[in-house]
Amino acid sequence: MNIDKDAAKSTGNTFMEFNIGHVENLNPAATTVVNNYYGTRGKPETDIPINKEAIRTDILNYVSCTLQFVKYAWKDKYMGLWEGILNIPAVDAFIYNKGRQERTTFNRKEVAHIICYLGKHSDGGIGIFDHYVATKIAACFNDGAEDAVRPELGYNPSQEIRDAIDALMKAQ
Repeated sequence: MNIDKDAAKSTGNTFMEFNIGHVENLNPAATTVVNNYYGTRGKPETDIPINKEAIRTDILNYVSCTLQFVKYAWKDKYMGLWEGILNIPAVDAFIYNKGRQERTTFNRKEVAHIICYLGKHSDGGIGIFDHYVATKIAACFNDGAEDAVRPELGYNPSQEIRDAIDALMKAQ
């Protein structure tokens, strides 16, 4: 096909030529092309073993920066409380699966939900933080810059996890 490239230069039109070797389905009016290939090639590995102890250490390091917001009466018990929380079967079932989250080895969103439940007085939370300000807490995760987990610090975990945390705290 011959295109007169000099015909309408000042109109803002762009002329491009593509040579496609193989076309499975041709639709000249299409603006988007999606190719879905199904098969075993490129399939993600699901049998990779999870090192729970290393991930557990990452989680404890992650939540340790919130220790600065914890009430004085809870300072000595806070990290022990997190050890107990990580042993709760409902938490263990999903906390080690990071999903599609980047720059982490664990499920940051659920950790944020648990922090919300521990920190807030409202919404049925426990309120062991002096002042629960989600923006400040999110900033402590990322050296002063607000972390992507900020919106999740406003939600509580599931009722099953809240009940298990309540039972754990009564035992302490």
